[in-house]
Amino acid sequence: MGAIVEAPSAQPVISIAGCGAVTALGSGVEPLEKALLANASGLRPCEKLAGKGYQSTVAGMVPEKILDQLRGDDPAHADARAFLLVDAVLKQAEKSAAAVLRGVPPSRRGLVLSTTKADIEALERTFRREPCSPGAQRHIQPALLAADVAAAREIRGVVQCVSAACISGLLAIQQGASLIRRGQVDLVLVAGVDLVSHFVLSGFTTLKSLDPEGCRPFDRARVGLSLGEGAGALVLVRHAGELPDSILVRGWGTSDDANHLTGPSRDGSGLATAISRALAKAGASADQIDYVHTHGTGTVYNDAMESHALRAVFGERVPPFSSCKGMLGHTLGAAGILETIFCQIAMRAAMFPGTPRLREPDPSSPSSLLANPQAAKRLQSILKVNCGFGGTNAAVVLQKAA
Repeated sequence: MGAIVEAPSAQPVISIAGCGAVTALGSGVEPLEKALLANASGLRPCEKLAGKGYQSTVAGMVPEKILDQLRGDDPAHADARAFLLVDAVLKQAEKSAAAVLRGVPPSRRGLVLSTTKADIEALERTFRREPCSPGAQRHIQPALLAADVAAAREIRGVVQCVSAACISGLLAIQQGASLIRRGQVDLVLVAGVDLVSHFVLSGFTTLKSLDPEGCRPFDRARVGLSLGEGAGALVLVRHAGELPDSILVRGWGTSDDANHLTGPSRDGSGLATAISRALAKAGASADQIDYVHTHGTGTVYNDAMESHALRAVFGERVPPFSSCKGMLGHTLGAAGILETIFCQIAMRAAMFPGTPRLREPDPSSPSSLLANPQAAKRLQSILKVNCGFGGTNAAVVLQKAA
């Protein structure tokens, strides 16, 4: 395989300078690193959801002890769970990118927040006439959550909010990279957050798309997804060679197959289009991709569609691919960001991630599906994809810095 060539547009290259995460596995990036090596799952039955009539109570919930710690650190936002999670991961990301941040004034820092439901818990509590602070009620609106997070972190440049179903995270990365390329800011913090709520569980129960046992992406017997909650954050900067071990965001693409309100196009044509656009923007060919991190929800139609899309782009030589939804659950607006962090971890560890909870691979999936982690002889370039309601598709090409 050849090296990825410079994109034809000669646009500035964007690198990831830092990251942060809070998930069902714990706080920080280290729990994700350990889970990758162990092919571990953070999905568990949630006792507080039992007896509510949901199709499944197996989910990736942020441990209560972590939430208690966050509440203790910030009593003013103790009942604003979405804010607590976003603020926590931004602090982690800022700490890991401290050397870069020191040279960028607040007026040249931007924020792009990715979420599908923001603080949906506050809306539920308000509806039930339960105590709910004015701050938490503000965060029912995603744009106000973004504004308050930006104020708390002293981000005084461009502030945006992306809410486009399950591709929101990858779209936020795209928006952040575009802001830097256009010169509107010098650095962008991209953060994603979503909560497991009664509203979301009820919705997916109505769609009959939850797996009572926990999701099994690309499994022959898969029946549905598992929800997850959490937050992730990335620090994006213009790459100038000063971060030799960083990961580059080389290209991206989106599409909408407009097939159905909730169901993807059966032939995968929409996702294949998004992938082709991302490769073109990156100045890359399909055979230069070493690994694909799929959307991989565990629903019957999504996984089958992705298999079709991969074959459409790569032919019969599909690169190794897998999904981490069986590890974290589907974290909705945070998924694209958390899974990009997971790709970054894989690159630095030179490991192909496995597919937690996969038991028997679907024989219709490409044979390069990874059930378990494997050492990678080469892991220079990764394709990350996500798909969402309304037929939305997004793809990002990541590459190791030379």
